[in-house]
Amino acid sequence: MLLVVGLGNPGLRYLNTRHNIGFMLVDKIHETLNFPSFESKFDSHFTKLKIKNNNIILLKPQSFMNLSGTAVMKCHKFFKIPTENIMVFHDDLDMEFLKVKIKSSGGDGGHNGIKNIRENIGDDFNRIKIGIRNKKKIINVEKFVLGDFSLSEKGKVNK
Repeated sequence: MLLVVGLGNPGLRYLNTRHNIGFMLVDKIHETLNFPSFESKFDSHFTKLKIKNNNIILLKPQSFMNLSGTAVMKCHKFFKIPTENIMVFHDDLDMEFLKVKIKSSGGDGGHNGIKNIRENIGDDFNRIKIGIRNKKKIINVEKFVLGDFSLSEKGKVNK
C-alpha cells in the first residue's frame, strides 16, 4: 500500500497559492489515473484505487498546512502503512521554481507542514519537494507562499 499526501491549505482562498502545490499535484494524479471521487475521511479529502495489485491512497489533509501530521498519522495507523511507503508532496521556498528534489528521510527544512508530520509519524517518510521560488525578490515570505501563482507560472505548473 502506498500513501500519497499533498500538502496545502483548504478553502477557495488558498486554491491557487504556491503553498498548495502539493494539493495541485495530488489533484493531477487523481485526474490522470481516474481515481474515484474524494470523500471526507481522516480529517482529509481521501480516495483509494488499486493499480496492478497495489492499493494507492491519495490524501489531502484539510486541517491547514501546519497541522497536516494528525491527518497523515490517522490514515497511516488505520491502514498500517509503513512510513517508507508514504510520499508527501510539498512546496519548497528555497528551491527554484518547479525544481524537484526527493528525500527519503531527514529534517523539515523549515517547512511547518513537514515538521508536524515528523512530530506525528517520525522521520522515515518520503518527501517530494517542489520549488516555488521565482526570480523576484521576496520581501514578505508569508505573503509570497500564500500568494497565487502568476498566469505564466500556473501554466507551467499545469504542465
